[in-house]
Amino acid sequence: MSPTDALEHVQHARNTDPSTSHRAACSLQHGGTHRAKIMAALEQEPGTFEQIADRTGLSDSQVWRRLPDLQKLGFAEPTGLELWGRSGRFQREWKVGKNWRSK
Repeated sequence: MSPTDALEHVQHARNTDPSTSHRAACSLQHGGTHRAKIMAALEQEPGTFEQIADRTGLSDSQVWRRLPDLQKLGFAEPTGLELWGRSGRFQREWKVGKNWRSK
């Protein structure tokens, strides 16, 4: 499976979850598109979830909810820097991970 294909196949429900969770997971349509936009932004330059949201047009929550999935796949990882965000808190800066190959 290519990295781009993996963006579409992130598991949204555990095997032990009730059937309602599995139906809800099947109804998700935008996760792969959001992850692709996030990765495109990270290919340009590292950023906090707020900076990535600004560059992609996604909401802050659409970005920060997907960064852990991308990290588990090895597609995104923290740079080790923490930057001050508009929320008044420090935020981790993210970069492209070792497993990401855009093409």
